[in-house]
Amino acid sequence: MNMVWNSIKNVWFAQVNPERLAIIRMATGGFCLWYLLSRFNMLQRMVQNTDAFEPVGLLSWMQEPLHPNLFWWISILLIVFNICYILGWKFRITGPAFAILALLFFSYRNSWSMIYHNRNALVLHILIVGLVASADAWSVDAWSQRRKGVPKQNAHWRYGWPIMLICAVTVGSYFLSGVAKIAGDLAWDWATGSAMRSQIAVDALRKSILGAETAPFFNVIYKHTWLFFLLGIFTFIVELGAPLALYKKRWGRFWAVLTWGMHWGIYFIMGITFRYQMTGLIFLSFFAPEKLLTKARKKVANTTNGTVTSTNQNSSPVILFDGVCNLCNGWVRFVMENETKAEFRFASLQSAAANDLLKPFAIKDSMDSLVLIEDGILYRKSEAVLRILGRLKSMWPLLSVLILVPSFIRDTMYNVVARHRYTWFGKQDSCALVGLDDKVRFIE
Repeated sequence: MNMVWNSIKNVWFAQVNPERLAIIRMATGGFCLWYLLSRFNMLQRMVQNTDAFEPVGLLSWMQEPLHPNLFWWISILLIVFNICYILGWKFRITGPAFAILALLFFSYRNSWSMIYHNRNALVLHILIVGLVASADAWSVDAWSQRRKGVPKQNAHWRYGWPIMLICAVTVGSYFLSGVAKIAGDLAWDWATGSAMRSQIAVDALRKSILGAETAPFFNVIYKHTWLFFLLGIFTFIVELGAPLALYKKRWGRFWAVLTWGMHWGIYFIMGITFRYQMTGLIFLSFFAPEKLLTKARKKVANTTNGTVTSTNQNSSPVILFDGVCNLCNGWVRFVMENETKAEFRFASLQSAAANDLLKPFAIKDSMDSLVLIEDGILYRKSEAVLRILGRLKSMWPLLSVLILVPSFIRDTMYNVVARHRYTWFGKQDSCALVGLDDKVRFIE
């Protein structure tokens, strides 16, 4: 008996850092917010078709739909709570409120025309996250607690069991899908692949009639019957074997990768998009996403991106900026207001001091680039911005994860802003920061 209890304790009540649950909070909230904003007008038009209303789930007791104006206000309220949920603001109130309202909202959404089962997992995930301590890290509430001197929350089992429950909900949804296939009229024909092949053919025919494009790989694989046999077996392994993902962490991650691949296969073969699944957000609980941020920070600390090392490696980090640019001056003010400690020094790129600092690096085109010189290494453009953000207080260091985006993408976006900075933000005849009280931090 003790062995069973220890096994349950180690798996279901493992000590987990609060950051992992916080990432799931932001991921589920972010996806839901994207859906609500991108589908807002469509949803408002949908509820005007009162003849299509057939209440389901928790709302099956309803006799008639809500007035469209009332639904509009409910949608706005849900979006407000959604934002509070993502930010983790007053989470003891806004978390449960958003979770319950989202459950009712999506039940109402499924009461029109058809049930969108692929969003059920998202709603259940939000329901779990909204009712537990998901804002103990990376949230407005956590930041407020730190300012009051409350120590940071460490790894605890109260963050572990909600994540395991999310895993169980995810696994259960796929297992039920497999059971439904067996219990249906086609039953084990799914395993042979014949049912899948017929379903894909019907889907392609429907799209052809409606004038839509068929999936990218349909014409390539349809004639190969044996492929559908393999796909049928693979589908049953993924769905009926889903509970094994809860047995060991490694098994869970392997299953998550297989299932994620299955959804991309569905897209390429049938053109059907399950966005929450295809993005991988539904499987986030099987991994340790907070470690990705750690890797990003290490990359920020270790990557030089082709810069040159100077001989002076012990001075304070120096930020070189365009002194006549309003945007750049605003950036310097922002950095000074959000530093964890007053460690940065500053110099205008137009100054003689900046010219002396840049000489060892042989940089000639620095006027359009924010420059950071730290430990004798020069960083430019987006990399300089991300490294600076990584040393600020509050939640700004979270943006350091963007260092994982290829530099040519980051710098392209940076260059667009830099090229139009005078047009968009204006400029002055001289540096506007020379009169600051903290003038000692500026190198002249």
